[in-house]
Amino acid sequence: MSTKPLLRVSDLSLRFETREQNTLSGINFELDKGESLLLLGPSGCGKSTLTFCLNGLYPRELDGELGGEIFFHGKKTTAFQPGELSRYVGVVFQDPETQFCMLTVEDEIAFGLENINTPREKIGEKIEDALKLVNLHEFRNTEVATLSGGQKQKLALACILAMEPDLLILDEPTANLDPVASKDLMRTIQNLKLQQDFTLIVIEHQLDGWMEFMDRSLLLNRNGEVFYDGSLRAGVKAILPSLYEQGIWLPRITQYALAHNPESIPLTMDEVSSNWISFERQKIPDKRKREVFLKASNLSWQKRKRKIIEDISLEIHEGEFIAIAGANGSGKTSLSKILAGIQKPSTGNIMLKNKPLEKWNEADLRREIGYVFQNPEHQFVTDTVYEEVAFSLRIKEAADEVIQKSVTDILGVCGLTGLENEHPYALSQGQKRRLSVATMIVDDQKMLILDEPTFGQDAHSTGELMDLLEERNRQDTTIVMITHDMEIIHHYADRVIVLDQGRVAADCHPLELWQQPESTLQGWQLELPVEVQLQHLSERNAEYVSASP
Repeated sequence: MSTKPLLRVSDLSLRFETREQNTLSGINFELDKGESLLLLGPSGCGKSTLTFCLNGLYPRELDGELGGEIFFHGKKTTAFQPGELSRYVGVVFQDPETQFCMLTVEDEIAFGLENINTPREKIGEKIEDALKLVNLHEFRNTEVATLSGGQKQKLALACILAMEPDLLILDEPTANLDPVASKDLMRTIQNLKLQQDFTLIVIEHQLDGWMEFMDRSLLLNRNGEVFYDGSLRAGVKAILPSLYEQGIWLPRITQYALAHNPESIPLTMDEVSSNWISFERQKIPDKRKREVFLKASNLSWQKRKRKIIEDISLEIHEGEFIAIAGANGSGKTSLSKILAGIQKPSTGNIMLKNKPLEKWNEADLRREIGYVFQNPEHQFVTDTVYEEVAFSLRIKEAADEVIQKSVTDILGVCGLTGLENEHPYALSQGQKRRLSVATMIVDDQKMLILDEPTFGQDAHSTGELMDLLEERNRQDTTIVMITHDMEIIHHYADRVIVLDQGRVAADCHPLELWQQPESTLQGWQLELPVEVQLQHLSERNAEYVSASP
């Protein structure tokens, strides 16, 4: 006996008014009740746009044209009343703060329930049930603004779960989370799937942790077309070159296995066979003596009488590649803004090239230090992508031919060619992030501070960006990067600074950091990179073999 799919997308195409090319073209797929789907593709390929089609936001709010049809429970989505479809299709967006409109956790969940006319006597019970599902019941009366990044993601999830949707869509839910918070969120989703029979679509770039409970994957290419629909394992076997060409991320362990043993395709660490693991411990390189570029002494900063940064002293040397890591809310962004001269510390001082930071005028300071914000929209000042990158060059009165060559080259490296005339706010989140980086690296500052520059980026874009930063670093540009990506720390950084509750908990080479007990790393919300995890597994296997009779 055949049953109708929960969701059916038929020949869906979409074009924005400001673009000549379609963002989505000929999309066809079905989704059954209770199924879990990974929606993958390069940044800017239309994944979030497809989400807006599925929840009914498009075509009602679309400046452009939409073709094809979407059926939910056998009914065309265009036949639903405005806002009606959101009762059945719940979306948790990339930045959960964009969904919040109330002051407290309780009121935020109640807001959605009241909008769907939930009987007043049932609202309190539904709030409590939703908070228990995501382990936030102790925060019922807490102000939303005081929650950590991971807690905000869980609150956004609770708001949707309270309305009991048939389809839950998560748009890059772990992009802003530290490694431990990411795993915690994924375990929460997995447990919820066991308790409630909802259908799930997850849009992600970092796949580690999701593979254990996802049924299939739907892959879009850069033209917004479906080029694969099936299990990811089968896709790796059948179309691996296409995955690489489109910049589709694979689980970290899968990437490593393909590089060292192409016959094995594990998707999780539990699938790793020990017979192909062999490592020698890497040696911590000798530190080179370099000139001090910036020196910070006894920095502290507080906001609303709460200490964010507490008594931090450090030196940053010319040509270092520094990663700043730590839990959400540990003070990473606050410290970076203080070092860049964007935020003044409550106490302490900073010397840049042996001159007090407050003595630098703004123009000269920005020639020395470039800063890429976590939210790229905070730094856009012009109406087109081209002019955004050209802005600082025009201020320096560079020649037109120099501007054109520099901008064209940087847009190519950052995967923004063809978008020169687009408004920065019209770009996808991944494209906005790459544009924010492009606006900084087009200059020749001696130090670049970047706040999570790779989140939301596909594999190709991340590789291009990291290659560019590595090249700048080889030319003695100091790189300071805030990141939750342990692989980037392991493969690129020559120094890592770990913050814990506003203090420096560790300041060392990454190889020294990985020697810390795993319990200590977890306390800092960090995890070991895949290569080090495999190294430990290899050593445990060797110990087991040597101990066997």
